[in-house]
Amino acid sequence: MSRRACERNDNSDSMTSGLPIGILDFGSAGNVKSVANAFKRAGVKARLIRSYSPQMGLSGLVMPGVGSFSVVPGIIRSLGGKERAASIKIPVLCICLGMQALFPKSEECRKAKGLGIIEGKVRRIRGLVQLPQLGWNQVYQARKDALFFGIKNGEYFYFANSYAAFPSNGSNTLASTEYGERFASTVRYENWYGVQFHPEKSGRAGLKLIKNFAAICRRRVK
Repeated sequence: MSRRACERNDNSDSMTSGLPIGILDFGSAGNVKSVANAFKRAGVKARLIRSYSPQMGLSGLVMPGVGSFSVVPGIIRSLGGKERAASIKIPVLCICLGMQALFPKSEECRKAKGLGIIEGKVRRIRGLVQLPQLGWNQVYQARKDALFFGIKNGEYFYFANSYAAFPSNGSNTLASTEYGERFASTVRYENWYGVQFHPEKSGRAGLKLIKNFAAICRRRVK
């Protein structure tokens, strides 16, 4: 079977069949509607949820977020607290601020605590560049992962950020981006994925990544 045929079959099962993916609407995620619309355009079954419980029967979870790190405690509450969040077994895709929430803390709001799923720091981007970064930039894959299946190395995705993540362990970095300095633009720890860019605003590449995440979710529940 050709790679194109494999990709076609891989995506078809992840569309409207099977268990839905939950998109967390915790009240301060300004991009939640655009994320939901992107999943719909990708043909992926998803539904908005205000909080997460294992009893919901979801195949995966999406944690969007825009704005300041100060809203991260609200994300954590919607997950049932740090301990319950750490016990989530389904794949989780964390977008923009959602990715930064995976880390213990951020310079942006020192009083707010993150999930601490991934060790490292979140700080303001350094270098002679205009902040926030608004627009398209390249994502360079550090290693192969199903999240980037069929997406070329160096593909452009849409960013909107002034702060960036720097994992302590380089193995947590799936991809990096250069803007003033090199930072982690995609991270992973076990079933937790984080992307600093906005797949819902990234055209075909973003929709492909969403389909790939859906395929990951489908395989996890089989």
